[in-house]
Amino acid sequence: MPGVKGPRGILRELGLAPARRRSQNFLKDKEAARRMALLARDEALAAGQPAVPGSAGEGRAAHPLALEVGPGLGALTRPLLDAGLRVCAVELDRGLCAELMKWPEALSGALDPVCADVLKVDAARDLPRGIRCVCGNLPYGISTPFLFWFLESFGGSLPGVFMVQKEVADRLAAPPGGKEYGRLSVALGSWFSVSVAFALGPGAFHPRPRVDSAVAVLRPLKRRPSVTPGLLGRMTGICFHSRRKTLFNNLAAAFTKDKARNALESLGVDGRARPEELPPEDYQRLAAAFAGEPGMGGSHAAGGEEDGV
Repeated sequence: MPGVKGPRGILRELGLAPARRRSQNFLKDKEAARRMALLARDEALAAGQPAVPGSAGEGRAAHPLALEVGPGLGALTRPLLDAGLRVCAVELDRGLCAELMKWPEALSGALDPVCADVLKVDAARDLPRGIRCVCGNLPYGISTPFLFWFLESFGGSLPGVFMVQKEVADRLAAPPGGKEYGRLSVALGSWFSVSVAFALGPGAFHPRPRVDSAVAVLRPLKRRPSVTPGLLGRMTGICFHSRRKTLFNNLAAAFTKDKARNALESLGVDGRARPEELPPEDYQRLAAAFAGEPGMGGSHAAGGEEDGV
């Protein structure tokens, strides 16, 4: 894919067009792509990298492997490779994936295009071993389910650098007490420290989205929760099902009043609090307390949030 043309020209040359149903907004800001790539490289290096087999002593360091989600035309892929990373790129669009397979780096092994829906990928089975960082300009239509997939697939052990809607970035980084704080804040905030690196306006993409975007950096916490991401996700789905109700009422609706009251009292959690008032640690304790109850074995996506995820 030539680098001298913008996304519009490259797509026209390839006989392709943005798919609205896939939320395809191609990044065209080269400086933003470069900054994202450097962030991903730094996180991958900080996460550690394996030694090359067969080398002497501790071995010379291999190029860290990054997983890129939704590479599209390769606006971020090229800077990632230039930054010294190997890249496994998961792309749903078969036309775009076919173009990535023509890159010289794909022939040399530095780039490994995978044509698949990332939400249906089994990371342990379908992806190469040794991934040190996950990154991407996420299609806005899948950003929230992808972030839960990322958490559950890697158990919160890998850093992430993601371009998302600014609203989603704000939710990721939100502290308890505000309207932005919700399921996403609790789930990701239990495994990661989240920071917003920089923001971008609609003009940085083709076609132009109707919202601002931001790059969020997720760095794994040293102290990890004792519950699984799926169990915590199920609990937050119950507690945030109606933000207008108290914590007690949401729990009582899912279990029973007696079970809700007993659990809250034993944990010292105020049942009169609204869901957005509790820190992630309290949700972790609640998830552990209700772990054996019917209804807690479902998917992390079960149970909606009245005012958004």
